[in-house]
Amino acid sequence: MKKMFSFLNGFISGALVGGLVMLLFTPDSGEGFRDSVKEKILNLKNEISDAAQEKRVELESELTKLRQY
Repeated sequence: MKKMFSFLNGFISGALVGGLVMLLFTPDSGEGFRDSVKEKILNLKNEISDAAQEKRVELESELTKLRQY
């Protein structure tokens, strides 16, 4: 089990590093590509933040209901 976890950890780490290196050395326009990546990251961050806020409101509502009992 420990060997499998170690292998998966190395595989995922290698894939991430490889992906980042590929993004940095892509032949596409540097500034335009960086802007599009930055925009996608900001959109992802906003989506995660919105989802977390919705879940927080939902959980607070459930907690209020449970406290009333």
